[in-house]
Amino acid sequence: MTIFDELEKQYFEIDNDYSFIEFDAISKGWNKKAQRYARKRELNDQAYFLFMFTRLEDRVRQESAKKIVKKKASTISWKNKAAWDILPSNASAEMNFKNRLALLTPKGQSDFNIVADYYKERNAIGHGGTFTSPINMPHVISEYKRLYRTLKA
Repeated sequence: MTIFDELEKQYFEIDNDYSFIEFDAISKGWNKKAQRYARKRELNDQAYFLFMFTRLEDRVRQESAKKIVKKKASTISWKNKAAWDILPSNASAEMNFKNRLALLTPKGQSDFNIVADYYKERNAIGHGGTFTSPINMPHVISEYKRLYRTLKA
């Protein structure tokens, strides 16, 4: 069980509550109330998307640091060792997120592209915007769960 299982449960509880109230308001013709709850659902999507991404981001940091440490310890050739030695060995050290991600999954392939797209969405929301493309949260949550299991050193 991962952090995403609990977050998924919480997300759907809140989304279902808002959805029920929104539907009730629509059926009664209370347009302003329906709009308020549609907006709350949108903000809930953004909040959970962002929070869940930070959990995935931490996973990438931790696992990439593990990989760097493993490579530094196991590489014998001084040419290869020199390349790994310039990389930070701890997860909190400064290193571009996409470079860390590329240590765990090949650049340009499906998983890398999915995370890179989510990273773009995370940045848009984190800087006061909204989603830059349509997001289906049930799909995103299942992808987060899969990626969390897949991205390992």
